[in-house]
Amino acid sequence: MTRERSDNYDEKKELILRKAAALFAQKGYEVTTMMDVAKACNASKSHLYHYFPAKEDLLYAIVKEHTLVLLNKLSQVQAMKVPARERFEHFVVGFVEVAADSRNEQLVLTKELSFLPPAKHKEMLAMEVQLVEILTGLLKEINPKRMARAEIQGPYALLLFGMIIWTFTWYKKSGKVKPAELASHIADIFLNGFCAPRAQ
Repeated sequence: MTRERSDNYDEKKELILRKAAALFAQKGYEVTTMMDVAKACNASKSHLYHYFPAKEDLLYAIVKEHTLVLLNKLSQVQAMKVPARERFEHFVVGFVEVAADSRNEQLVLTKELSFLPPAKHKEMLAMEVQLVEILTGLLKEINPKRMARAEIQGPYALLLFGMIIWTFTWYKKSGKVKPAELASHIADIFLNGFCAPRAQ
């Protein structure tokens, strides 16, 4: 007999995902147990298994939902009817703000993806390729000459992603530099260089 969902099923599921992401980000996926997650949620392991039959299902749900949020946000930026440089700035701001609001999820995506089973790992890599393709398209518009060689396009996009993604190993939005300002600096340095005078 199928167990009926409670009225607050989605809220409880979201709580589990948030707590698990925090634990995976702090302790690491491999070390964290389902009992650790259950305790963080003030729930039993059996309650947890009702939502996620295995720990890898938790990891998959965390990274997939976070990546889908990024894809949705950045696809909207791609569709904006503004010049490419402006869309690039929106791209960086959008990524930084999403990652800052979901820092634990971003850290899990950055560090723990390899623990997914092969099929799910491949699916997540394909989603990440979509993000790279959006950025590559923007960079081609901004500087087609620099992006003319196909073999250099990926590295340029990944240089920017590396700058943004690894920032969240140390950056927290509660500090003095807020996400929008940080994103502005990243975009400016990437496009204009560190020594170039900043436009006033």
